Amino acid sequence: MNVIDPIELGKVVTACQRGLLRLSAAPGSAFNGFPKGSCGLAADIIGRILKETLQYEGVYVCGRHHPSLNSEATHAWFEIGHFLIDVTYNQFPRTNLTGWVFDGGTEWHKQFSSLERRKGYCAPSGWPCYPYDGYKAALEEVKAAYI
Repeated sequence: MNVIDPIELGKVVTACQRGLLRLSAAPGSAFNGFPKGSCGLAADIIGRILKETLQYEGVYVCGRHHPSLNSEATHAWFEIGHFLIDVTYNQFPRTNLTGWVFDGGTEWHKQFSSLERRKGYCAPSGWPCYPYDGYKAALEEVKAAYI
């Protein structure tokens, strides 16, 4: 893996978050209501864009059983090296987090008692219906801000 530049990582992730936020009121989009209910989609799209733009490879993580969430709730994010990337934590009250990239993780994320990890992002071929609108919106913001 390339050496991770936290400033470049933050730029790309922030641009992705802005792009997905543009779809928060888009009828028919899986990102309608973003960030609520779209953590897995967002994590996969961020993983893909980070691979395409910075050649960073990472891990998709799905957490279960958090003490401040209902017992059925899950949450997903993406990790690259020791950086945890989460653009949808703000759907939950009282996380006390700011920003989207966390060096070494966060105490809130560490409270999930069960974690499933999958290397990389899920490519479009692995989806019955890939969220192309989210990918396009995030990539447009990255290109406008970064490239």
